Amino acid sequence: MKRKTSMSYLDLLSWIEKSGKNLKDSMINNIYYKDGILWMKLKKRGTGTVTLIAEPGKRVHLTSSPPEAPERLHPFAGGLRKYIRGSKVINVGTLGHDRILKMELEKGNEHYKLIIELVPRGVVLLTDKDDIILYANEYKEMRDRIIRRKEKYIPPPSQQFDPFKDLNNLEERIKKGKDVVRGLIIGQKLPGDFAEEVLFRAGIEKSKKPKELSTEDIDKIKQIIEELFEESMKGKFYMAIKEHPFAFMPFKPTMLMAEGYEVIEGEPDEILDKYFSNLEIEKSEEDVEEMVLREKERIMKSIEEQKKLAEQYKKLSEEYMMIATELATNLYEYEEMVKRDGTIKVGEKELKIPKGKSLEAYVRELFAKSKEYEKKYKRALKALEDLQKELERVEEKIKKELAKEKAKHRRKEWYEKYHWIITRNGFLAIGGRDASQNESVVRRYLEDNDIFMHAEVQGAPAVVLKVGDREPSADDLRDAAYITACYSKAWKDGRASVDVFYVRGSQVSKTPPSGQYVAKGAFIIRGKREYVRDVPLRLGIGVEMHEGVPRIIVGPPDLVAKRSIVYAILAPGDTDKRRIAERLKKLWISKLKEPELQGLIEGIKEDEILQRVPGKATILKVSRGAYEEVGKRASMQR
Repeated sequence: MKRKTSMSYLDLLSWIEKSGKNLKDSMINNIYYKDGILWMKLKKRGTGTVTLIAEPGKRVHLTSSPPEAPERLHPFAGGLRKYIRGSKVINVGTLGHDRILKMELEKGNEHYKLIIELVPRGVVLLTDKDDIILYANEYKEMRDRIIRRKEKYIPPPSQQFDPFKDLNNLEERIKKGKDVVRGLIIGQKLPGDFAEEVLFRAGIEKSKKPKELSTEDIDKIKQIIEELFEESMKGKFYMAIKEHPFAFMPFKPTMLMAEGYEVIEGEPDEILDKYFSNLEIEKSEEDVEEMVLREKERIMKSIEEQKKLAEQYKKLSEEYMMIATELATNLYEYEEMVKRDGTIKVGEKELKIPKGKSLEAYVRELFAKSKEYEKKYKRALKALEDLQKELERVEEKIKKELAKEKAKHRRKEWYEKYHWIITRNGFLAIGGRDASQNESVVRRYLEDNDIFMHAEVQGAPAVVLKVGDREPSADDLRDAAYITACYSKAWKDGRASVDVFYVRGSQVSKTPPSGQYVAKGAFIIRGKREYVRDVPLRLGIGVEMHEGVPRIIVGPPDLVAKRSIVYAILAPGDTDKRRIAERLKKLWISKLKEPELQGLIEGIKEDEILQRVPGKATILKVSRGAYEEVGKRASMQR
């Protein structure tokens, strides 16, 4: 089985069943396109905003880490915005029995189809209701179809039957392959990973010849195909890992597990996002390594040339010095030889003395040449030393650039769309960034035993501290209180501290007394309130390592200092948030000497820092931290 680099038809069907159908009734808010990747912001009442990412020929899924918006609007994105920004998704499905996603859209009285082809050489395009192409990410003419504006869209050739349900001719189709596994792939059109898993579960060698299959074998294969397809529609994805992510699929890969692969289970979008983010990082690393390798080869070649040159200069300097010393020591004897025929022999070397030049003058010339080549030798050694330093700089550059690429492609956890903190004992607290998120946090995540927190000020995040079956300590409660305190209106007002109350989830309700109304993002609190008093508006903000990549964390300064590579302490002030974010990034880099760490900070998007700054602020302190990885501990009590 080869490493997987694109979604199969089964993957697409499974994704649509779990995630794609949920996009129905969403509104397309915005559209972007860059480097062959399309991503769209979609908003649906009650579920908030999501980002759909599509890469023709490879993948389509929701992502928590979309690419940075390009500085200039791509013409393709501009064309799509013209027609479908503000449109409503009315249906999501496949086109035929192949890796082609069709999103049907409605805007006023107009109907459109957004087609995302995941087949090789696939495209993304928009058609009208009559399948006339309005825009495509690329225009081309192929043997069997033309992708061009105003042309009728013709999908790529595909199988004419459902490979998972049309099993009546299975035996005949398997005979199209040299062995049973190729028969399932070529004849029955099953994805390779699915075909291999079917045979593994059926206990049939994949190298077995089709003619050797018994009726019982065929019946067993049919049964497993049906069972495995049904399993694949249950909304779980799996990722197989051996050193690096190797494959993903919507069924439990028992064959790969038997071969020693580690397998992770998760939601389809979570697995797909993580898998393809990893591929992007690997590709970026390969690009950087290739670039630096070329640079290293150039320097190494120069080093070898410089070494040869230095050796040559040294040899000439020593040779001239040896001859000159010999002649000077035995000047009288050699003068007699010159008188005879103008030539002398020193060791194995025969020398011709220029006519009219004394031997003494000739010896002075030889000493001068020796010194000249000695100087060239020293200059060559200096050049060699400079090249060695340049090579070291390139080695540092690769470390820095690789770290930078890792940071750029960081995949965010689901809770990072909220204000969040992981307390010192591993509890996750999340808070809304606005009234809609306050509503979402409480409705979706607050359970009876959880803790609800709110600053004693109008205009603060509603915070949910997820406790599960554990009991948070006073320190945990104080850690979580920083989220509602520092992101409240008290920060804007420039206060020094604020009290925070908390209750159990069972005490929180959206149901008001009869005849009363509860505003969006507001809640009814019943029973006794407990307090975390005098939470200081001094926010620690730093960079921690989470699963090998950096992310911004906030919280009490002592906690952030412990977990961060570098950190700062903020207080309410007069400097604009964006200016604070820009300064923090520069100051953090200045505190680090290691190229890898500098690269990690450089790769962090300023918007990620900006999102964690509560408001206008002042920077009280910037320092290196004591870094401790804590991310996996709370990845989630969801």
